[in-house]
Amino acid sequence: MRPPRILAVDVGAGHVACGVFSVGASGRLVLQQFALEPHSPDPAHDSRWSLEVAQSLGAIVARRRLGGLAALAVPGHLALTKFIKTPSVAKEKRARIVAFEAAENIPHALEEVVWDHAVIADDGFDLEVLLTAVKFEAMQALCSAADAAGFPVERATPAGVALYHAFRHTHPQQAEPVIVANIGARTTTLLFAEGERYSLRSLGLAGNAVTQAIADELRIDFASAETLKLQVLTGQADLPAASPSRAAVHRATAAFCARLQLEITRSAVNHRRHTGASPAVAVYLTGGGSLLADLPAVLAEKLRLPVERLEVLRQVDVAADARAGGAEAASAVLADLVGLATRLVNPREEEPSLLPPALTRALAFRKRQPMLLAAAAAATLAFAPPAYYFHHVTRGLQEQVSRYDGQLMPLRSVQNRNEGNLRQITEAGRQIAALKGAYETKANWVNFLAGLQERLVQVEDVWLDRLQVQRPPVEETVAADVPPPPEEPTPDGQAPAPAAEPPPAPKGPPVRLALSGRLLDVKNPQSKVSPESIERVKRLLAGFAGSPFVTAVENERFDTSQNGILRFDFTLVINPRQTL
Repeated sequence: MRPPRILAVDVGAGHVACGVFSVGASGRLVLQQFALEPHSPDPAHDSRWSLEVAQSLGAIVARRRLGGLAALAVPGHLALTKFIKTPSVAKEKRARIVAFEAAENIPHALEEVVWDHAVIADDGFDLEVLLTAVKFEAMQALCSAADAAGFPVERATPAGVALYHAFRHTHPQQAEPVIVANIGARTTTLLFAEGERYSLRSLGLAGNAVTQAIADELRIDFASAETLKLQVLTGQADLPAASPSRAAVHRATAAFCARLQLEITRSAVNHRRHTGASPAVAVYLTGGGSLLADLPAVLAEKLRLPVERLEVLRQVDVAADARAGGAEAASAVLADLVGLATRLVNPREEEPSLLPPALTRALAFRKRQPMLLAAAAAATLAFAPPAYYFHHVTRGLQEQVSRYDGQLMPLRSVQNRNEGNLRQITEAGRQIAALKGAYETKANWVNFLAGLQERLVQVEDVWLDRLQVQRPPVEETVAADVPPPPEEPTPDGQAPAPAAEPPPAPKGPPVRLALSGRLLDVKNPQSKVSPESIERVKRLLAGFAGSPFVTAVENERFDTSQNGILRFDFTLVINPRQTL
């Protein structure tokens, strides 16, 4: 059986740290593997933070081959933590009381956040409860980023709670009140611990404040100021002692230490006022921001308390692989990882969960999967005998179908030939119809023009200046001339009996002829055209209308402006049954 292990993941504003923990033979925690990947802490990159976390986790996977179900420390700039005190009630009534307090104290609608609580103390009179919440969208994005990199989240614990577990594991005998400050890039988490009771507060004052002060004084961008800060504070900067850049870093650091001391003092006073706790006897520093060289001395002088850096690994054995990954050098950022791993040695630790409900349900389903797979296997075995019987029957039926298919093969060949012959007959009929139409209309123009000439002779002294054919658009004609689909053969494979041939039908819009001409008024050559000439033209049009090739005369226009000449224009609508 595989020994229990925990893959802890700490996602900070400027780094991602991963550690694999197990329990050694002596019962102590063992850090088996470790990896640290920094990324930009610039607050201007807030919209890209989840993407940078995913990229950092991907780099860890590629470099250290880590991955699997992970316990996640939710950073302080995402997680809201608040302590409330209510009258002690029965356990079955606590859920309603806590939900009411959550609605009152969480500054967002409960539907918009993932929230949970943990009971800190219950003395029979008062109930001290830790409320924690994170916006659903932010938590979902963080879990999705971790899952995409190969770290599906099974636990999501506020970083402040993980810090408390790490301190209790590191200093199990510490019963007097202390202050633990975890100074990160974007937030500083203050832990007020007194035995089994604790309280948390997040400050918006952290390492980024030093970087921003340097950027503002030197008028450089945030990334350049961060690089300068790290080089000066680690002694790697190649700058003169009197350099303005070096001086700016020291001034920003000194200002940060002074402000942090004031915030710790103010927070400690408020904590004692609200909880009645005793004054702290010591201060412990951890986190990347705690590495400032002068910070412990400045705080000790101002707070008048012993100040030391938290030795996170004092109760943790470091394996060779983790040591090679730089675990000991990066011990300042290991507090949250150790706090997530203490469940291996203290499984009864109570902690709130910020895992979204959908992921919680998916995790519960994943844990039930072995049982469900066993049930599915049992059901499969139960259906095995009937399945074998029906498989045998189906195989016999398939053999019969194969024999029948062999008998039907010649008949299908005959059917295919019949269908091909029917298609050829249909195509031949279509070609015959087209040839018949061409034959019937080949003399129409001759007959039409002969009739036209005859009517002009009857009227006398009249002639045509223009005759123009106006045919309908091609698409209208084609749409009207689409032949009907061929008839399907009868079930016995024979062609259907031919139906009686219908009378010829019009084939689309009719053809029109635009004619223009003139009529000579012989009796009145030097004056306006007489009514008699107009009557002669009307007889001419009436004669055209009586032609079997014409169905109507349209657009009649007469012009009598010229002496002795009557101009006329009209359009003949050609009979579609006698088309030209």
